[in-house]
Amino acid sequence: MSYLQHVFNVEEHGPLIRVRCGRSVAGRVLHEVSCYLLGDTLVDSGCPATARELARWCAGRHVTRVVHTHHHEDHTGGDAELVRTLGVEVVAPPRTVPILRRFYRLPWYRWMVWGRARSAPCRAMGASVRIGGKRFEVIATPGHAADHVCLHQPDSGWVFTGDLFISRRVRYLRAVEDAQRILESLRVVRALEPRLLICSHAGPVEDAVAALDERIEDWEDVSRRARRLIADGAGLADTTRRVLGAEGPMALISGGDFAKQNLVRSLVAGRG
Repeated sequence: MSYLQHVFNVEEHGPLIRVRCGRSVAGRVLHEVSCYLLGDTLVDSGCPATARELARWCAGRHVTRVVHTHHHEDHTGGDAELVRTLGVEVVAPPRTVPILRRFYRLPWYRWMVWGRARSAPCRAMGASVRIGGKRFEVIATPGHAADHVCLHQPDSGWVFTGDLFISRRVRYLRAVEDAQRILESLRVVRALEPRLLICSHAGPVEDAVAALDERIEDWEDVSRRARRLIADGAGLADTTRRVLGAEGPMALISGGDFAKQNLVRSLVAGRG
């Protein structure tokens, strides 16, 4: 039996179907991401490693298209296989389209976690997009990625949040992410007073406003504590350790690209 296995699990949440995708090594899940089926539309398509499992699962479910929140490989990894086998239409934010049409080479650690990304044809979405028979507003929410959007349904209060929320306490950041812009985007979604967050990692979050408040307040607290320490003369590494604790193994594996120190640096400097 191979030590490298695929994770592919399906959960039903009323009309919303959550598909959890990822890779495991020797039984240990490296990371996991979710895409969602609502009506005939997938919101995101999971990671490249599980593209074939996703395409087989979608066959017979009348899936006609995929709508994206941003370009990252764990959200768009099923596109090429879905287009090839089912002929689905891929719709993405305008800034995402040229990336998906010619996907870049991934850093090795991202390839290890998610699989090798493949390019796929797609078209740009407008100011709104229909999912499950409902009109969702496209809300620009940059910070995690420049092309990131959330999809908001005003009547139901549902918001597909991609990688904006992630969890109530986020401790790691990629070097190119902008924590201050993420905070601004979180406040934009909070102002919508959503009733349900549909997150690619946390799953459906029903206490949406309270969860967003907690998420925002946590990073504001981290920022205040870090700024005080740095003002008193502490270095970045020492500040990170005192505020967030020691770095985890992903900081070493990624060569510092995915690390707690990136979060502190971005919160203090105001940029990624």
